[in-house]
Amino acid sequence: MRRLLSTLATRCILLALAGFGAAQQPSPQPTFTVLFTFQTFGIPTAITEVSPGIFLGAISAPYAVFSITAKGAYKNIYTFPPNNTGLALLGPTPALNSQGYGSAVNMGPTLTVSELFSVAMDGKVTTYPYNPTTQGAANVPIQHPDGHLYTTFGTASGGIIFSRMDYSGNPTPLYTFATPGYPASMFLGQDGNFYGLWITSQTVAGIYRITPAGSFSWVVPSLPANTDLPPGLVQADNGNLYGTTLVGGRGGSIYEVTLDGKMRTIYSFPKPEFGSPNWMIAASDGNLYGTAEGEYAAGYHGYSSIFRINPNTAQFETVYAMKDPRDAECPCRLTQGSDGKIYGIAYNGGTYGAGTVFVLDAGLPPPKPHVSLFNPAAAHVGQNVLLWGSGLLGATAVSFNGTAAASFGSPSKQGIWVEVPAGATSGPVTVTTPNGTYTTPQSFTILDDAN
Repeated sequence: MRRLLSTLATRCILLALAGFGAAQQPSPQPTFTVLFTFQTFGIPTAITEVSPGIFLGAISAPYAVFSITAKGAYKNIYTFPPNNTGLALLGPTPALNSQGYGSAVNMGPTLTVSELFSVAMDGKVTTYPYNPTTQGAANVPIQHPDGHLYTTFGTASGGIIFSRMDYSGNPTPLYTFATPGYPASMFLGQDGNFYGLWITSQTVAGIYRITPAGSFSWVVPSLPANTDLPPGLVQADNGNLYGTTLVGGRGGSIYEVTLDGKMRTIYSFPKPEFGSPNWMIAASDGNLYGTAEGEYAAGYHGYSSIFRINPNTAQFETVYAMKDPRDAECPCRLTQGSDGKIYGIAYNGGTYGAGTVFVLDAGLPPPKPHVSLFNPAAAHVGQNVLLWGSGLLGATAVSFNGTAAASFGSPSKQGIWVEVPAGATSGPVTVTTPNGTYTTPQSFTILDDAN
């Protein structure tokens, strides 16, 4: 097991997104639909797909977790107890145990509430309280193929601790950040390391790398001094990192960073009334999609928009302009569904001004299945194996060198648990989803009784 975890921590987790190679141009006539408009409950802050066509999200007025289908069927799942100082509700993130994990912490000035929570597919919510003074407050948990969640804890004393965590919320500290500040936008990279933004002040941030074992290094120690709290970081199919700034162009900019630390601006937004960029996602066509927040104050007639940019050519295009405030008013967050459509939440806008859930059909191809590693890489018949990759939600068939597996399940788009079937022989593994079939170039080894 020790050798296996070492291998998982050091070997390349191949591209985690389907649609490799050059970015493609999708349909030129996208359609935008509001799925749900918030009224009694409002201000959505997150959304993620947990099963084909089913999404979990969070709202901040009041603080609650909700589910919504691709058809717009909305259900409030859990409302957190009232907190006079307000809560920061982060997540949820799908995990390999069929739960969605997030965290809630009060906003202060004195930390009094901190808890991790998990949401089951049947809607049951479990909370895992922490002492914010001694244990700290958890950030968004991130699933790793080694079977653990990873996150950072911020303690009342100001220390930030990178930790490995089990599914019952028990953390193991791995690294304490030495630089004053706080982390944001951490994600699991294609090489098996974690990447994120380190916010050191109101105007300066760096990009860091940290291994699952807790080894820290800088990719870029600091972004330009006029960078104002960049809200996101994403890795494209080409392996480079991309983020947005709120200044740098007249209305913000999009930058590219290579993993060896070379940085450049690839696009500057010309007018603040039509663009202060928010978070971006990497989509199945190879392009990056994001939202630009328009200025709505007196004297401006701006509006928000959804854009795409080709990370290889820097070709930029506005996909949809939210000129009607009943559609949405950003800040917004996006995610691509297993049907290829882009789903999002808007913090503002809608009929009642409390935000919306929307979907954009831009003709993107549905994410195809891809498997980048097995955990373990060799097993006996009857043993459970994790297939790790992307586009794996709704798997309909799995086979080992042509022998079909009778027992399997896909708890997230990144993983399939499968029992090695009787009669299986060593060779490639084939996975089928409604979006296609993928056969691994690497072989899985079937162990005999003597091994």
